[in-house]
Amino acid sequence: MKMGQISIDLLFAVTLITLTMVNLVYIASSETTHAETFDAVAKLKAFSIDVRDSVVKVYAVGDGFSVKKELPMDLDSGDKVTITLVPSNDTIMISATIAGRKYLVIQNSPVPIYRESSVTLTEADREFQIVATYNEAEGRLYVDISS
Repeated sequence: MKMGQISIDLLFAVTLITLTMVNLVYIASSETTHAETFDAVAKLKAFSIDVRDSVVKVYAVGDGFSVKKELPMDLDSGDKVTITLVPSNDTIMISATIAGRKYLVIQNSPVPIYRESSVTLTEADREFQIVATYNEAEGRLYVDISS
């Protein structure tokens, strides 16, 4: 073997090792991003189930009953979570913008929702209430959400 032959072989080996390392770093970064997204979706899904159950409890207890809730996840500056009770199809819609990504979780409500109400939670304002009020004129129990 000649001296130039060893240098080219070494150059190819270093190039292959470098490409392999860059590829591993890219895969790790990609997996971290997927894990963060999955974490946010899982927390929002669990939170939506908690909100749905609280709406049912408030409706079951009746007029004047309220439940105070707090967002179970930390938000950064610019993040927000909007909870909306939608009467047209009796659903609870939670839309969120977290770390620049948008998420939407929809839960069907087992109790009727007669009017739309909504609250937006931010880093500074993480608490909200679910309140039941009876309207005698209409004979309906309204479940509302407010900050």
